[in-house]
Amino acid sequence: MQNEYNIDIFRNIPAGENEERFRQTPKLWLDWLVKMEETESRCSLNSEDEEEISSSYSSEKHSGNLIKNFECFRKEGGYSDITLQVGQKSFPCHKIILAAGSPYFKSMFESGMEESRKSCIEIKEVDENVFEKILHFIYTGKVEITSYVLQELFGLSCMFQVTALVDLCVRHFRLHMTENNCLAALTLADSHGHKNLYNYAKEYVCMNFRVVSQEEDICRLSADCIKDILSYPKLDCEGEEQVFEFAIKWLDFEEEKEKRKHQVYKILSCVKFPQMKRSYIISVVSKSPYLSDDEGKELLENAMIYHLLPARRPMLPSYQITPRSSKNVEVAVLLGGRLADGLSNDVECYKPDSREFFALKQLPFKKRNEFAACVVGNDVYVSGGLRSGEFWKFDYNFATWIRGISLLQPRRRHAMAAVDESIYVLGGFDEDSVLNSVEVWKPGSNQWKFYGELANSVENMGYVAYGSCIYLFGGKNQEEVVTNTVQCFDTETGQATILEQSLPASDMCVSAAVLNNFIYVVGLEGSFKFHPDNRSWEVLPDMSCPRDFVSLTVLNEKLFAFGGRRRGAQSDLYTDIIECYDPVRSAWEKCGTIPVPMYSYGCVRVILGEKYLNPSLSNQAS
Repeated sequence: MQNEYNIDIFRNIPAGENEERFRQTPKLWLDWLVKMEETESRCSLNSEDEEEISSSYSSEKHSGNLIKNFECFRKEGGYSDITLQVGQKSFPCHKIILAAGSPYFKSMFESGMEESRKSCIEIKEVDENVFEKILHFIYTGKVEITSYVLQELFGLSCMFQVTALVDLCVRHFRLHMTENNCLAALTLADSHGHKNLYNYAKEYVCMNFRVVSQEEDICRLSADCIKDILSYPKLDCEGEEQVFEFAIKWLDFEEEKEKRKHQVYKILSCVKFPQMKRSYIISVVSKSPYLSDDEGKELLENAMIYHLLPARRPMLPSYQITPRSSKNVEVAVLLGGRLADGLSNDVECYKPDSREFFALKQLPFKKRNEFAACVVGNDVYVSGGLRSGEFWKFDYNFATWIRGISLLQPRRRHAMAAVDESIYVLGGFDEDSVLNSVEVWKPGSNQWKFYGELANSVENMGYVAYGSCIYLFGGKNQEEVVTNTVQCFDTETGQATILEQSLPASDMCVSAAVLNNFIYVVGLEGSFKFHPDNRSWEVLPDMSCPRDFVSLTVLNEKLFAFGGRRRGAQSDLYTDIIECYDPVRSAWEKCGTIPVPMYSYGCVRVILGEKYLNPSLSNQAS
């Protein structure tokens, strides 16, 4: 065994070295030779049984030579079977290469039309030098792009459908885009339907709007382009007044003025009139001849409602009341709530564009459940809760809560809504009974007064203000029966009526919000759309996770539903899902999660300055 081990050790040593080592040990040397012969014999026998080994190779040199030869044939006219006449130049070419590099030529040669049978084809209204660049690219995959030929090269590349060259032109545009060429890029992209370049150029124009809007060429952009620019959420402008003045400038452009008469509101609807100074609306905007008809008067009326009646802002188009400045952000504020392990006093605001949560100042009182909240203009108010009649307002300037005068009757599970500048609390529960009382707070007097009664006592209902009325949906009555009753409380008369058009399903703990003059009601039994004008109902698609106690508000002209309770669930009673409803598509979709599974007792939409959104306190929504 020792000899065999030694033989194995020396098997791979060169023969000369083995001979030197084994010269004085003939027996070991002989054994080694015999062993090697046996091994070679076995290898020889096994080689016949081995599978064939296969490998794939490619030669870049060969590919490069082919391309060089193709280009030489083109320049010298070798083996050409078609001639393209462009301007004063003739280009001998090869159909197979043109067809392989350009769907335009492929279709031409396969069409069976006259061009497919000709040996010489004339291409009209094309610059011969730019066309030669395209041919060179088709044959070699190489091109030199300069600013002088970029626009025409892009246009012809689109025309001849040379996609790879189009992409290179777009890349060059993006690398070298300036305030001087961004309008040309936008015009080209618009005319050729190139979405990628269009979006990039549009964003560049928007981010440099203060400068670019002074160029005359911007007035030659199409109505669709202008609409996209003026609708941009973060348009770089000094204010909405500048946007309005530009819109008028575009409409008055002499070359197109007559044609643009029918596009007035396509453009002016992009202007956020409520975001203008009230004095400017009165002294300038109201005197514009473009706003003299009914549609124009409605835009002006909405602007004045925004300034004079802050509580009615939710009734206005969401786009109009959302500032476009990047310094101000539209957010949803979620106030306190219930988690699996208890109550929370945290105040979180959600930024829809980035799907981030930011912490605001916590609620100032001892943790309690079932309070209510509302917003007046941009001010957040909170009232009531378990054994409480407290009334609080959040002060943005000092980032703190200020206590106001308490309710006359402590209550929880109640409704709280603002109409004009007054705040109303309706119904609820006072630890003894379900309530039908209504209280009103007016900022001038700074006191609460009883003001009328509901038609039915109710708690845990959905509610929302619309015009001068406050609508109450479903809830639980004095007999602890869950209802489908809809009550309408008229704040002008202090009277409540029960509508004949009941909620499509009996439900409690539902949520309601106003979007584009419709009221949306969302709960465990489904999602519904209420038409206040004719008081009719429309059944909407269900959320992916049916639940009650949903925190519902409007952001970016969509409904957002945060968290909630899966009533009756055996496990995971609280959910962290965020769903968004798009009224245009009439569909819900998931769009992240809240930091902790829970439901909030208040959810409102406000506009906050970036300074209130502290990234160090943020939680990224999933």
